Amino acid sequence: MTVAIGNETTLEEAEQLGVDRPASPRGTGGPSVRQTLAKPWVGLVVLAAGAVVSAILTGVKGGFPAGWVPGSISAFSSLGTWITAHQSSAPFFTDVLAPIGTGLNAMVSGVSTFLGWLTWPGLILLGAFSGLAAGRWKTAIFLVVAIAAFGLLGLWADSMSTLSLMTVAVGISVVIGVPLGIVAAFSRHFEQLLRPVLDLMQMLPAYAYLVPIVILFSIGNPGGVVATVIYATPPIIRLTLLGIRTVPDDVIEAGKSFGSNRWQLLRKVQLPMALRMILLGVNQVIMMALSVVVIASLIGTGGLGDPVLQALNIVNVGDAFTAGTVIVLMAMVLDRVVSAFGERADPAHRTSKGMPVRRRRELIAAGFALVVVTALVAKLGFSATNFPTAWSFSVAGPLNTGLGWLQHHLYHYASVPIVGGTSNLSAFVTLEILNPLTRIAGDMPWWLAVFGTAALGYIIGGWRRALLVGICVTGIGLLGVWNDSAATLAQVLVALVMCIIVGLPLGVAAYWWDPVEKALRPVLDVLQTMPAFVYLIPVVLFFSVGNMAGVTASFVYALAPAVRLTNLGLRRVPRDMVEAGTSFGSTRLQLLRKVELPAARPAIVLAINQTILLVLAEVIVAGLVGAGGLGYDVVVGLERDEFGLGLAAGLAIVVLGVVLDRLTQGREQRRPARAA
Repeated sequence: MTVAIGNETTLEEAEQLGVDRPASPRGTGGPSVRQTLAKPWVGLVVLAAGAVVSAILTGVKGGFPAGWVPGSISAFSSLGTWITAHQSSAPFFTDVLAPIGTGLNAMVSGVSTFLGWLTWPGLILLGAFSGLAAGRWKTAIFLVVAIAAFGLLGLWADSMSTLSLMTVAVGISVVIGVPLGIVAAFSRHFEQLLRPVLDLMQMLPAYAYLVPIVILFSIGNPGGVVATVIYATPPIIRLTLLGIRTVPDDVIEAGKSFGSNRWQLLRKVQLPMALRMILLGVNQVIMMALSVVVIASLIGTGGLGDPVLQALNIVNVGDAFTAGTVIVLMAMVLDRVVSAFGERADPAHRTSKGMPVRRRRELIAAGFALVVVTALVAKLGFSATNFPTAWSFSVAGPLNTGLGWLQHHLYHYASVPIVGGTSNLSAFVTLEILNPLTRIAGDMPWWLAVFGTAALGYIIGGWRRALLVGICVTGIGLLGVWNDSAATLAQVLVALVMCIIVGLPLGVAAYWWDPVEKALRPVLDVLQTMPAFVYLIPVVLFFSVGNMAGVTASFVYALAPAVRLTNLGLRRVPRDMVEAGTSFGSTRLQLLRKVELPAARPAIVLAINQTILLVLAEVIVAGLVGAGGLGYDVVVGLERDEFGLGLAAGLAIVVLGVVLDRLTQGREQRRPARAA
C-alpha cells in the first residue's frame, strides 16, 4: 500500500511508521547519496577500489612495509624508563597509587588474619555449615573433603595465603563488575565505550603488564590483586549485561503493568531472572582469578604459585600437579558455595518444601556460633592454627611414574595404531596446517589483509565494523610485529576450531543429559583453573617443544567456556518455545537445529567470543614452550628487560583479539521502537 506523505513528514519518519516510500518524481535525479551508499554492493566496490589503488601505489610485495613502522617499540621503552624515573616523586604515584596499594595490602592482611584466627578445624566446620545452610548436604561433604585436602597435601599455609588474596580480588571484581554490567545493559552507548576496555583487560596478557604493575605498586600483594582484578573482572560484566538483556520482554511489560518503576523493575524482576547468568559470571571470575595465581607469584604474592614454580624449575611434575590440584579444589570450594546460595535465592529454584524459614535461620545461627566456639577452643586450647604436618602425604612419586609411562607409550609413532603417536600428530598439524597458515597470513600484501578484513567486517556489520577492523589490522603492522602476528593468528585459529568442534557438541550433550553435565562440571573446573604452568611439562612431553604444544595448551585452557555457555544458553531457551516445537512433531534434533540453537545464539556467540579471548590470553604460555609468535615476543621482551617489545607484542595481541571478536559477532540486533 502506498500512502501519500506530506511535506512535513521525512523519509526516515515514514520508514519508522512502516509507510512505503513515495516514488521519486521524474527528473529529480533518482535516489539520494545516502540511499546509494546504503546498498551493500557499493561498500564492497569502494573497498575493492581502495585495495586496487593501494596495490598500484605500493606494489604487490608481501607483508607490511618496513618503512611505515614508526618506532613504536622504542617509544614504549622510553615510556617505561620515564615511569621508573618519576615513580618516587610524581604526585600521581605518591598521592594516588601509594594509598591504593596500602589499602589493598591491608585488606589481604585482614583476611589472612581472620583465616589464621579461624584455625583449620574452624575453617573446615565453616565449610560444612555453609553447605548445610544452602540446603545441600552433598555440598557440605564436598567442602569438608576439599578444605581438608589443603592440609593433607601439605599446602595449608600456601592455600591460606592464596585464599586471602583471591577473596579480596574476587570481591573487588564482583563489586565493580555487576554495577558496570547493569549500566551497560541499559545504555548501548556505555556498552560501546566499555567493550574495547574489556577487550583490553581480558586479552592483554598478564605477562605484558606485570612490569608496569610492579613499577606502579611494587612487589607484593597489591600488585597481585591489581593483576588479578584486571584479568578476572570482564566476564562478570559481560554476563551481567547478557543476563539482563535476555530477560523476556513480556515479563518486563508485566512488571510495568503493575506500576513498578525502573529501580523496582531492576531489583524485583530483571536481577532475579538474570541471577543464574550473574552467578556464572562470578564462577568465571573465580576460575580466571585462580588461573593467574602462578603469574601473580612472580611478583612476590607467594601462595600456591610458589610451589608450582619451584616444582617446574626442577621438572617435578608431581609436585607441580599437587599444587595445581589444590588450586582447582579451592576454585571448586568457592564456586560451590556461591552456586549453592545463589540457586537457593533464585526464584526458579525456590520450593515450599523443607523446614520453616525461621527454623532454618535459627539452625544457621547456631551452626556459625559453633564455628566460633570451635575456632576459639582450637586456637586457645590446642594452638591449632596450621594443619598438622604429620597428617600430610605426597602423591608426587606415583604421578611422575604414571606420566613417564604415558609419555613412553603415547609419543612414539608405533605405539598408537593407525593414527600414530602424539609425535606424529604434532608433526602433521605443524607442517600441514600451522606452517601453511602462517605463510599465507605473513606473506599476504598489507593492502589485501587490510581491505579484505574490512570487506568481511562490512558484510557482517556495516561501515563502522569495516573501519574498525581495517584500522586494527593496520595498527598491527604499525606496531612492528606483522610476521609474529601471522604466526599467532594461525595458532589461535587452529585452537579456536578445536574448541568449537569439541566444545559445542559437549555443551549440547550437557543440555540433553543431566548426568553428562554433572560429570563434565568437575572436569571443566580442572581445565579452567589448573594453572597452565602445571600442564606445560606434560604437553611438552607428549608433543615436544613447538607450535603444537602451544596450541594444545591454549585448547585445554579455552575449552571450558565454550561448553559452559553453550549449555547455559540452551537451558535458558523459553520452555514455551520448546513445547511449541514439540507440539508440531519436531524430533529432538530438529528441535535443536530449528528452535533451541537459534534462540541460544547470544550465549553461543558469547561462548565463541570468550574462547577467542582465552586462547589469546594463553599465547604467552605457548611462547614459553617454543610456539613463537607474539607470545614469544612478550616473554623474551620481559626476560631481556625490553619493556617496549613486550608491550608492543601485548598490544598486538589485544588488537588481533578485537579483529577476531568483531568478525565473529553477528550484526547487532536492534529492537523495534516501542509505540508511544
